[in-house]
Amino acid sequence: MDSSQIIKIVDSYLQSVLKQGLQNEGFRFPLDPESIEDGDLKSFCFRLSLIFDMIDESCRFSEELARGNLQVSASRKNFFTMPLKGLQASLAHLTWQVNQVAEGDLNQQVSFLGEFSDSFNNMIESLREKQVLEERMKVITDVLGEGLLFVDNDGIVLFANPGALTLLEYQFEEIDCLNAVKFFHISTSGENLLQGSISKGLEYNENDGVLIQKSGKEVPVMISARPVFKNEILDGTVITFRDISEQKKYLLLLEKQAMTDVLTGIFNRMKFDEILSSEIQRSKRNKVPLSLILCDIDHFKQVNDKYGHPAGDKILKRLTKLVSANIRNVDFFARWGGEEFVILSPGTDSEGAAQLAEKIRQKVEHHNFKNPEHITLSFGITSFKTGDIAMKLINRADEAMYRAKENGRNQVQVYSSAPQTTRPFRSI
Repeated sequence: MDSSQIIKIVDSYLQSVLKQGLQNEGFRFPLDPESIEDGDLKSFCFRLSLIFDMIDESCRFSEELARGNLQVSASRKNFFTMPLKGLQASLAHLTWQVNQVAEGDLNQQVSFLGEFSDSFNNMIESLREKQVLEERMKVITDVLGEGLLFVDNDGIVLFANPGALTLLEYQFEEIDCLNAVKFFHISTSGENLLQGSISKGLEYNENDGVLIQKSGKEVPVMISARPVFKNEILDGTVITFRDISEQKKYLLLLEKQAMTDVLTGIFNRMKFDEILSSEIQRSKRNKVPLSLILCDIDHFKQVNDKYGHPAGDKILKRLTKLVSANIRNVDFFARWGGEEFVILSPGTDSEGAAQLAEKIRQKVEHHNFKNPEHITLSFGITSFKTGDIAMKLINRADEAMYRAKENGRNQVQVYSSAPQTTRPFRSI
């Protein structure tokens, strides 16, 4: 199954969902990724299937909340459910408050995220002493699941909830009367906006802020600031912040999976295409050489047939480690597909690339891979020329590698514009 067939099936499924809505089976990826033979497409479909599952879980999570089930849970890795979890926490607290009122406690104050500022303003209006303010705010802020600071119009901290103190790693006595802006590391313009929102009564949101803890550790956070007015006069600002470390890690994991070959851990073809385009532009701009090395394991099908695919996978992993140990840090190494690999060597002409390929060829030829003990590689090499696009480079390297195969394998062939097409490389 190729990519166009996959797109067609997924598109048909999405049109059906848009037209008929979700059925009892939920929102499921319409293909079994295991049935897809192409490694890159399979990896892509696995990731897409994960996104489908997360959306499906989010829908079911929201349905349970709508039914009043506040005990429902969702995966911590599912960032789609994060806003719903905030709603769930607020509803749970509201339920507790209703129960308190039912038992005769008429001093309860109802607060709710979304209209939190209005409730907060009304609460402040009814409080006259700081101690009373802190006690009543603690009931609300302890259950928010995020940090909350209340500051005056200069940004001086007047109140911090336990979530804020935990994230900051401070005791309240240590931050009382300090400027709250000093705890956050954001762009200069962002700092000015936050300070401006505090002094001018403006709303502020930052989805990519950094909290500086007492220990000096930096924690990624989302920051929001909302003004509080008393009799239409600015009376302070509520600053909330939430640790998004897990969300960041998960996004980084997805990003890594999108550019990494699952088996070998090196760049995949999609990422290499991106790198190649970028390096071609850099070579043009800086007028520096750029060479591409394409290599293929000789008779690899026989290895799989004789020793099995698990043994073949081990060969690919061991080969990857061996090659990675013999290239420069500035070189790019990727799995091109199956038993084919590609090396992009910036700042290297065809002669230098041929020497690198010959070194790798010899290392591989004499390495003990166990089952089987020995394998060999055939190499095709070309270098960037004015007017080249990525596909031209790949095609020339592929042609040179094909010539290496025809001439007996286990050799390095450099592409030449002469009628002979390629020339063999001989190490001195």
